Parts: sequence; C-alpha cells; structure tokens
Amino acid sequence: MRNRSLIVTLSMILAGCAGTDPTPVELRLLAINDFHGNIQSSDPSPGRVAVLKDGKQEMVDAGGAAYLATALARERTGHANTLLISAGDLTGASPMLSGLLKDEPTIRVMNHIGLDINVVGNHEFDFGRGELMRKSLGDCAASLFCPDGSFTGAAFEYLAANVVDKASGKPLFPPYAVKDVEGIDVAFIGVVTRETPQIVAARGVADLEFLDEADTLNRYAAELTRRGVRAIVAVLHEGSSASPDTAVDGSDCVGLSGALNEIVARVDPAVDLFISGHTHQSYACRLNGRMVTQAGNYGRMLSVIDLSLDRALGEARVVSAHNLSVIRDVQPDAGVEAELRRAEVATAPIRQQKVTTLSAALTRQPNGAGESVLGDVIADAQLAAARDLGAVIAMTNPGGIRQDLPGDPGKGFAVNLSDLFAVQPFGNNLVVMDLTGAQLKQLLEQQWIDQPADRKPRILQISDGFTYCYDDRRAEGDMILADTMRLEGRVLKPDEVYRIAVNNFLAGGGDRFKIMTEGRNLVQGGGDLDALRDYVKGHAGELPDGPQDRICRRI
Repeated sequence: MRNRSLIVTLSMILAGCAGTDPTPVELRLLAINDFHGNIQSSDPSPGRVAVLKDGKQEMVDAGGAAYLATALARERTGHANTLLISAGDLTGASPMLSGLLKDEPTIRVMNHIGLDINVVGNHEFDFGRGELMRKSLGDCAASLFCPDGSFTGAAFEYLAANVVDKASGKPLFPPYAVKDVEGIDVAFIGVVTRETPQIVAARGVADLEFLDEADTLNRYAAELTRRGVRAIVAVLHEGSSASPDTAVDGSDCVGLSGALNEIVARVDPAVDLFISGHTHQSYACRLNGRMVTQAGNYGRMLSVIDLSLDRALGEARVVSAHNLSVIRDVQPDAGVEAELRRAEVATAPIRQQKVTTLSAALTRQPNGAGESVLGDVIADAQLAAARDLGAVIAMTNPGGIRQDLPGDPGKGFAVNLSDLFAVQPFGNNLVVMDLTGAQLKQLLEQQWIDQPADRKPRILQISDGFTYCYDDRRAEGDMILADTMRLEGRVLKPDEVYRIAVNNFLAGGGDRFKIMTEGRNLVQGGGDLDALRDYVKGHAGELPDGPQDRICRRI
C-alpha cells in the first residue's frame, strides 16, 4: 500500500508538471553606478571614453543623460523584462546644473528614464539624512527647483540594508526589493560601503550605523531563501580595482582586487550576481564562478546583464554580461533634454558668471609625491580666505577635487563659476583650528594609516610656506621625516600650536583623518567655493603651471 501511494503521488506530480512551460524566463538588467548628477552632455563632464574603431583605440565623446536614455531604450528593445539598477552615488558631488538645485534635476531625469532601484552610496549622505529622505519622498516647500509647482521625489526605490538608525535599529530604507518577473520572484539587496562615516561629513550620519556589507547580505539572503526566493542579486556601493586585463565581457576576472573580492568570498552562494560601484572601474567578469559588474562612472558606460530564470525552481543563471559605452552618436532623448533646458534656465545667472581666464590648465594629476597644481591652488585659496582667522597652514583632501580646470595657451579659457563648482561641488565651509606640531605630524602619518586596502595614501594638498618630506619605505606611522616639516623655512616644534584651515569634511575626521577631531578653538569661515573663486579672480596671470614641490618623497 505504501509503494502504491508513492506511485500515485509521483504520477500526480508528473502530470502537473507536464502542463507547465519549460521555457526559462529572460530578464535583462541594465546597471549604472556613480552617476554623480552628470545629467548634461557638455563639459566639464561627463567626458570621453576609449573605443576600438577599425582595430585602433580612439577617444570619443560619451555620457549625458539624454544619450543614456536613448541607449537604454535601445537595450530594452526586444526584451520584455528589463530593470534599470543604480549601484549608488546617483547624486552628490554633482556638476552645477544639478548640484545648484539640490540634485532635483537628476531625480526628475531618472524618473523619466525609468530607473527602478538606487542603492544609497556614500555621496547620497553629503547633505545628511534629512536631505536624502527629501530627495526620496519629495517636498517642494524645501525645494530650489519646482518648475511645474511640485517636486514629488523619486519614482524609484532606494535600498539601504546595512544603514540602520542607531536608536531603533531599523534600516533607513528597505533592505531589499523583490520584483515579480512573470511569476518568478527576483530579489535585490542593497548595501553601501561601511566606510561611509569616515568619508562623509560626520554630522550628517551621526545617528546612523553602517554595518558590515557581507554579514548584511548573508542575513537578508537567508531571509529571502526562507521566503522561497531563489534568484538573489546583490547591489553594492563598494567595489574593487581593475587592471587593464580585467574582463568586461563576462569571462573570468583577471587582475581584480579590493573590497569587492573580499565581500564576494564571504557571501552565501545563494547570491547569484554582484552589481557594484564606488571605485569608478569598468568590469564584467566571473569572480570565483559568480558574476561581478561595474560600469565606470558619470553615465558614460552601462552594464548589460542577461539572466535566465527557471520557471519551476525560480533560480537565476547569468547568461551573459558586458559593458558598453554610451557614445553620443545617437539621437538624444527629447524628454530628458526638456528637463535639462529647465535646469539650465534656472541656473544660468549663477553658472555663467565669468571668474577669470586661464592660459594653462590647472589639473589634479599628482606628481610622484602626490602633489597637484590644482591642489596647491585650492590650498592657497583656503589659506588666503582664512588668514583673518589666524590660519598659517591650509590643507585640503584630494578626493574633494572633482574636476580639472582647463586652460587655453592661445586665446585663454574663460573660467565661469560653473567650472569652479565642478571642481568643488560639496558646498563645504572652512574651519580653522589649533593643532600642535606633534598632532600635525600624526595627521600627515594618517595619509597612510587606516586608508584603503590597496594602501594608496590620501596625500593632503598643502598651502604655500609649508613643506615636508616622507619616506614610504619606512614603517607605517613613521613615514614623515619630522625634521623636514617646515613653516616658512623653520622646523615645526612638537609642542608649539599652529592654526590650521581645512574644510568641514576634514574637520569632522573625514577620510579617516581622526586627529582632526582633536583640534581646539574651532572657528567656522566662509565657503570653499567662494575662497577658490576669489583667489583665482585675484591672481589672474599669476597661477602656477605645475606642482610647486611642497611635498617631497624620498627614494
């Protein structure tokens, strides 16, 4: 009787399966990352990319939201199921066209383009939790840009699985989204780099906790598995560094190293795919059998990932993945261009203010010691703006310098306020504080201490009159040569107090410069953009054409 019952049961199961469709469901994922409000197509961004034409590499114009929209429409054609995913830093550190208007133009453009999910990146927190929530939910009363009388916020979902409120322990945004694709559940778990509190202004995230990425992904992968979800995608605002040989066509990863590698190694095999960001790299390759992707930055590239979903089991298989360049050789989207025109009209009076004319470009390209000509100019500008507050040294973080300032040795390049905004888009204020000579040495040592795993230092850019040397062959914490730390030619004394000007990001311990939080007698100054504007305007024709060798590296 037991055997007969088993046979009947199996017969019923097979009969039920006989009527099901064995054809897998196709799902195309389109992914961007680190867009940073680069909605416009003109300089100073998004920029150019290298493409292969007739067997030769050629630089071509790429990016711009109107062209991105057209590329997305093309890649959606013939694919009934598509989703557009952003792996963070959709907004923040944006050019003036979007940044002046609190990035509302970017939100409106992404609503038009059809973005489905954005995972929060660290730059989403540049102006704090409250402003991020306003972008998500909408609030015209606090808006700078309501051309039609309303700002309804994002039509897409924000995810933040590992960002929790310290008081309640609850995630700031939903930890994941589950999409129904022809009856099959596909889940997307979103996490941001846990280093966010060290790389954004501390005041904006003081009431938030950023949890371990892999632990969080495992927690929610297990929860989704218990719910019966078998197709799980991790979307991370964290990534790795790629080598020139790293694949962009879905083959095995070569030369990929960094935080993403470590996270993938720790995450449950239930997660099928990792869409990443943060490191502004381009790769689409299999890392230990699982696909990992990232599409550069600024909307100049797009990841195209095709999944096959098993109707019976609900499981996902990555069929192919590749990155393509968003080249401006197509018709731009008219709806996006209409949004851009509205933003251009609203910001034109400010953007078009001429500041000066440059014959030589000021670039952020570092020399062998890590010093750049633009870094020197910005530090000098901040020192000039803070001298009335007693500052004798100014320092700025290289990550806060977002673009070069172009020059024209012929007729000169007319620098507008929008060009300066592209260089420093964060709206930081200057802070002047007291540090001892010993604390200054510790500050410079922190250019290596606790910095990213690839041990690339964050070399602070310093003002005229301050010089020092380092030897990075020495042990961490002992690389700065104390007897070379000089102000106006005199060696700094460990116990003497020096008045230092920095931006408020650094003053809060940003980029892991923790010693800054020990500064005394803090006084807030004006804006960093104002300081740069006044300085380049007042020093037209006197600006340097290269790094001034204030920092030396012993070799």
